[in-house]
Amino acid sequence: MAVTYRWRAIFPLAALALAPAQAAAQGVDDNAVASASDAFGISVGSESIGIYSEGDVRGFDPVDAGNTRIEGLYYAPIDRLPDRLMRSSTIRVGIAAQGYSFPAPTGIVDYQLNVSGESDQLALSFKRAQFGSLVADGEAQIRLSDSLGAFGAAGFRAQNRHEGGDFLKYSFAGGLVWRPYSGASITGFGGTVRFYDDETPPSIFPGGDYLPPQIERKMTIGQSWSKRDNRSSIFGGVAKLPMGAWLVEAGSFLAIRDTPLTFTDLIAEMRPDGTTPNRVMIADADNRDRMLSGELRVTRTFGGADLVHRISLSLRGRHGERRFGGAQRIPLGESSLLFADERPKPEFEFGPQDHDEVRQGNLGISYSLTRPQRFSLDVALSAGRYEKTVDFVGASSLATTRDNPITGSVTGTYSFTPRLSAYGGYIRGFEEVPVAPSSAVNRGTAPPAISTQQADLGIRYALTPDLSLVTGVFSITKPYYNVDRNAFYRELGDSSSRGLELSLAGSLRPGLTFVLGHVSLDATISGELVEDGTIGPRPIASIRRRSAVNLDWRLDEGESPFSFDVSVESLSERVANASNTLSAPAREIVDLGMRYRFDLGNSRALVRLQIANVLDDYGWMVFSNGAFMYSQSRRVLAELRLDLP
Repeated sequence: MAVTYRWRAIFPLAALALAPAQAAAQGVDDNAVASASDAFGISVGSESIGIYSEGDVRGFDPVDAGNTRIEGLYYAPIDRLPDRLMRSSTIRVGIAAQGYSFPAPTGIVDYQLNVSGESDQLALSFKRAQFGSLVADGEAQIRLSDSLGAFGAAGFRAQNRHEGGDFLKYSFAGGLVWRPYSGASITGFGGTVRFYDDETPPSIFPGGDYLPPQIERKMTIGQSWSKRDNRSSIFGGVAKLPMGAWLVEAGSFLAIRDTPLTFTDLIAEMRPDGTTPNRVMIADADNRDRMLSGELRVTRTFGGADLVHRISLSLRGRHGERRFGGAQRIPLGESSLLFADERPKPEFEFGPQDHDEVRQGNLGISYSLTRPQRFSLDVALSAGRYEKTVDFVGASSLATTRDNPITGSVTGTYSFTPRLSAYGGYIRGFEEVPVAPSSAVNRGTAPPAISTQQADLGIRYALTPDLSLVTGVFSITKPYYNVDRNAFYRELGDSSSRGLELSLAGSLRPGLTFVLGHVSLDATISGELVEDGTIGPRPIASIRRRSAVNLDWRLDEGESPFSFDVSVESLSERVANASNTLSAPAREIVDLGMRYRFDLGNSRALVRLQIANVLDDYGWMVFSNGAFMYSQSRRVLAELRLDLP
């Protein structure tokens, strides 16, 4: 039985609260840099690298767009997956999406489950995080028989936020996997995570072309009574059954999110000195989201060694229901960001709630033709039926939107030489729009799904057998949604994101692994509000450039117990308001780390130390609605892993 113990000191709080869900306990040899085949984005355990993430791919959010998969099968999300349930995630975009069935324009986040059960393993984690936060996690993989395995995990967090306040969190996950014959598996799983006693940090909106003043980290400037409560759960099953030349895959997933109480603290029209004439607290209660989704896919492979054909039939569907609205606006008037401005807890009076329901089904067929070492061609076509119905309180009738989208893709690769190949494609998709933000008068409203399209073209060159360069260009277009001059969330025009991306990844020499990524973006908006000068030509929160470098060096040509790692991320200025007259400054974040591997009795062990944000950069994050939030401070991570035989 293998056991992993971990202690962490001064861990980054916002990474736990805002970043993608942390995954299973990592083994001694787990390393995101060493696992990466490109720089487009990969997560292994709690380590994530790359120029893209779950919430940002080529300037868009693939999770909000509904472009997520679990073990390669369609899954419609309503939230991030619960902690402990995910082993890793991969961003499928550009060359990483070639050969992937039914790709999507905004990219795909593909989750790999942590349910294994192939051998007995136990993992325990105890951490002391930033500002004295305490974290404890545990998980077990149990081999019940040659064909049956089980998985179970639990976690608890008492977090102190870098932006002030604190929260409590617990999570549970578990599952069973049955392998009836070689290559086949049937997995059932479930997981839940709850945040509570979560004090709301303020969302800052400058009243002019100036940045907020620097706010002392950890100082609580929110209201002590604004404690949010949120619970997300997912239950599902995945079957993968090869039958000679046939492969049957099926996945069914039920996701539920309950929000008994939530708040939004709006610092509107902030003055240069950090004061505001218009602070508003929005209280919302008893919201619920429920989504049932899944896919059945049958694939037939035929042909010889020189030419391989693959045909897939796919049936996808989802049925979602939402209960939202009834929020209460609580005006607090004159206030400040620079000190705790505590107000008496009000009496809450919530209004009646709205409901919406969405149904969608897609029938698709894809064909793949591959000649190994020479070319590949993938063609997919899907026809769907879509219906969204919204029941607004006080409306005389239901608001219903229907569509019959036709989506498809053509992608392919061609190898000119064993070292040089080209890739490209065109994808037309049908995606969700993020719900209206809390700053909108119609907050929580979900617009109908939209048609999107993408074209990309690039090359891959193997500099050495262990080091590859990928560079390409892309263009994505879709309708643009945001708040208008009356704070109403609606379609404001069309958005276009054109860019150049580069990835250099692999081994420079034995023991030295290198991952470099860069993306240059030209994100623009067009429409009547741009033409009349109401808004600028670039979307809020867009950037012109992101660059990331990760280096992992294990001494003695990869045989030493010591290794050192460096991570550098550089971001250009970020558009910070609708008129494009304010920008958040460029940022550079540097992390330094080391690993030491050793034997402890019959066990293999690893000590990992890391200093994150070495330069203690103080920067501003900007969200798509124009809200500001300041970045984390310098922090230290210490970790011990121990694998017992």
